[in-house]
Amino acid sequence: MNAVNHTPQDKASVLDRLKKLAVTGSLLSIFGFGSIMLMRLGGNVIVAGWLYPEAFGLMAVVNALMMGLAMFSDVGLRPSIVQNKRGEEADFLRTAWTIQVARGFILALFSVGLAFPIAAINNEPQLIPLIIVTGLSSIFMGFNSTYLFVYSRHLELRNMVILDIIAAFLSTAVMLIWAYFYPTIWALVSSAFVNAIVRLVASHTVLAGKVPMRFAWEKQSVHELIHFGKWIFISTALGFLLMRLDVFVLGSIAGMATLGLYSIAKTLSRISIEALMKLSDMVMFPLYSRLKEQGADTLREKMFKARALLLALFLPPLWLLILDGQWIVDLLYDDRYQFAGWILQVLAAGATATVIITSIYPVLLAVGDSFRNMLNSITRFIMQVLGMVIGYYLGGVEGFIIGVAMGDLFTYVVLVFLIRPYNVWFPWLDFAAFASSFAVIWLAFVANVGILSWIA
Repeated sequence: MNAVNHTPQDKASVLDRLKKLAVTGSLLSIFGFGSIMLMRLGGNVIVAGWLYPEAFGLMAVVNALMMGLAMFSDVGLRPSIVQNKRGEEADFLRTAWTIQVARGFILALFSVGLAFPIAAINNEPQLIPLIIVTGLSSIFMGFNSTYLFVYSRHLELRNMVILDIIAAFLSTAVMLIWAYFYPTIWALVSSAFVNAIVRLVASHTVLAGKVPMRFAWEKQSVHELIHFGKWIFISTALGFLLMRLDVFVLGSIAGMATLGLYSIAKTLSRISIEALMKLSDMVMFPLYSRLKEQGADTLREKMFKARALLLALFLPPLWLLILDGQWIVDLLYDDRYQFAGWILQVLAAGATATVIITSIYPVLLAVGDSFRNMLNSITRFIMQVLGMVIGYYLGGVEGFIIGVAMGDLFTYVVLVFLIRPYNVWFPWLDFAAFASSFAVIWLAFVANVGILSWIA
């Protein structure tokens, strides 16, 4: 990595500004994520009383596809714009937008083709119209202005957070109203559509920025986007499978009712992870990108402080779920959902390793190494598949869930190897995080707070 030459005064000024932006951005991201999660969790708890567990199982499959479509429609455009020196030029942004629009239409057609085999695998014909209709949302996402990524590039997150909160509020309100008068799974589908439409409209109006979108195809921009994004595309595909393959497989081997319970437990267990991923994506990745420009020593020093703070913030909520997951499920849901308690505890235990590696890997994209980032995604995918297969072979559905939880624990070893060239591995910090998490997990098993009784 080549550092930009600065005088000590200039460098101090840049670092002070980055620190202020990072702190402000972190607070805004946490506030926004917390507000959105409260709305979504509250909405889901209310709707759960009006619907049935199978509906959440069906929606878990639909959401899996929606997440895949959203991730595929990006194909590395946001990281390219944040990291590339041309990330604010009109031709670059418009070319990226043209690619994004085309991808959205392709994915909508792809969802039509996927609807029938997914419905057949799960033996649920009603998935066909749900998936086809949901696939249309990729078209809306494809038309989002790529200038939204420029705000991320500069860590200007206030307007983005406000947009996220408004979109979540409106989508949750529509879902509740729909479910109250017409208690069907389509109420859950409506939420995703409202969210996509709100973001689309805002991106071309109040958040349109300095570069109005129109179709463009600048060859140099295409080359740079594809060169950096080709590995991102593979990472994104693997990331989708990593996050949702368990949903597709579990639905086919255990049924929609069990999948619905698993989906609820997974949603609760991933609150801390999703918050960290949001923070890493919106704050840490752009921050590491700017720190990289100040030199390797500066990146290492600031990254240690940032990771220590992130682990201190995001591991304790998982420890609480490990110890009291069953009680939390019993408090929020009726007796039909009780089985989700032990699943929540197991998934929260595995999520501690996910938090640790999630605090690390954004540095790979920040230094422009999309290839090693892809290798990390491949490793995570392989480990999860092995965990699911071995777990199911040894322990059936319960073993499958435990295998899913353990995947990222083994991924950590490979990730350490991948980041070694950049001198940003902090073994004692990670040892402390793993050791404290293992102590909490052991305490949960010894205290028999629900995990052992359900598995037995």
